Amino acid sequence: MNTSNTGITMHDANYLSATELLACFRAGSLDPVAYLEVLVEAAACQQSTVNCAAKLFVDEARIMALEARRRYADGTARPLEGVPVIIKEETSVKGWPRPLASLVFKDKVATENHPIVDKLLEAGAIPYFQATNPEFCVLGHTWSKMYGVTRNPWALPYSVGGSSGGSGAALAAGVAPLATGSDMAGSIRLPASLCGVYGYKPPFGRLPCAPGDEYMVQAVEGPMTRTFDDLVLMQNVLSGPHPASFTTLPYAALPTEYGDLRGMRIAYSPAFGHPALAADVKRNLLLALDGLRQRGAIVEEVELNWNLDEINSVLLDGLRAIFVDEFMTDISDADAAKLCSYSTHLRDAAGKARPSVMPSAALGQQLHREMQDKVWGQGYKAFICASMLTTNLAADQDPMLEPLLDLDGHQVDAYLGWCLTPPFNLLNRYPVLAAPTGLSDLGVPTGMQIVANAYDDETVFQIAANHARAGTSRLFIERFPEKFPSLSQAA
Repeated sequence: MNTSNTGITMHDANYLSATELLACFRAGSLDPVAYLEVLVEAAACQQSTVNCAAKLFVDEARIMALEARRRYADGTARPLEGVPVIIKEETSVKGWPRPLASLVFKDKVATENHPIVDKLLEAGAIPYFQATNPEFCVLGHTWSKMYGVTRNPWALPYSVGGSSGGSGAALAAGVAPLATGSDMAGSIRLPASLCGVYGYKPPFGRLPCAPGDEYMVQAVEGPMTRTFDDLVLMQNVLSGPHPASFTTLPYAALPTEYGDLRGMRIAYSPAFGHPALAADVKRNLLLALDGLRQRGAIVEEVELNWNLDEINSVLLDGLRAIFVDEFMTDISDADAAKLCSYSTHLRDAAGKARPSVMPSAALGQQLHREMQDKVWGQGYKAFICASMLTTNLAADQDPMLEPLLDLDGHQVDAYLGWCLTPPFNLLNRYPVLAAPTGLSDLGVPTGMQIVANAYDDETVFQIAANHARAGTSRLFIERFPEKFPSLSQAA
């Protein structure tokens, strides 16, 4: 691709947003076929460091890019025509491998598309990059025996989060502007925050789920992007009914333009009263809140002292009751040796008394009552908190080997105890948008969760739009990960 006539350097090209790409494609200043090759080069080169690709599907993508070129020429381009997209390995694409990062299922191939993949294809997007996830998507980091360790493009020793860690890392590494994720305990919001991108956990029913997942209300698919505008663009493509899903709400498009926050009341609690919140995570959160105040919001702290250990335990028991235990017990003793340590732990637990999902419903109702008393019932339109307690998390952290993390003298469970996301999987009709807030002292991105009451998606997007305009983080605007070999050689 010749970028000399566009004013775009090769480094800039890798980090173009989908919104910018579409404008360039329409204007004829970039060619979808040539542009795909730029990203394919970056995708190949990041693998020796970041390692976020499960597999690339380049030949198929080149055919789709040729189709995109033709459609731009004849005026039939679709909403995402020619935009390359990252697909989380868990998300089914017909004909692509879907082993769930497990050697037990190393030969499994998807036989149909997930509904959101159909929507992306119908909109003209080009899936070419299959992103890593941990085995069975049951870890807050992204490593497995099958794929190895996925590392953070901003600081390679550190975690990208999980389970959509490959998607977050791929966005940060500049291999595509859009990615799919899924979230049942923070699996979109944790990687989004640790990789410095935007991620959206929609309320259950906003996006179509895969057949068979209709009763897994704690778990949803959602978009991940580097820019706010792209998050709106992608969410508007993914949402709404699909023939394979009977749980999806009628289509409701999000606005693409948002006013300021004048007079809007927003509540916040940095970490639900948890004493182990890292100073740099809190600092960046408070700077982001100041940015919202500059946009007209009235931002006030509220006291929420939630027992995160109880929340995590109840959520995990609910997930075990719905599908994890049954799934794990289907794995034979002969295959058990192939499992990662964290999957082995869950399989061992599955052999004991089967938990109930009812405590999840009861605790979710209790949390909602407190939110009603202290937030919604007090006139606040939204609630904001950090996404995690710390960014000091090794990329290959194994919570089975080191079950406790020491956070400035506070011991927390290494599996979920550092996460601030699980409450909103119990409150699964709440929309939650993860937005970047800056870099920690370790050079790892930090993030916040923007939460609204049930199905009030537009409010979280309005706040995120104003956060983006306030520009307090500057990630992927002025600050980028160190250039990867493909980018430094091309610059």
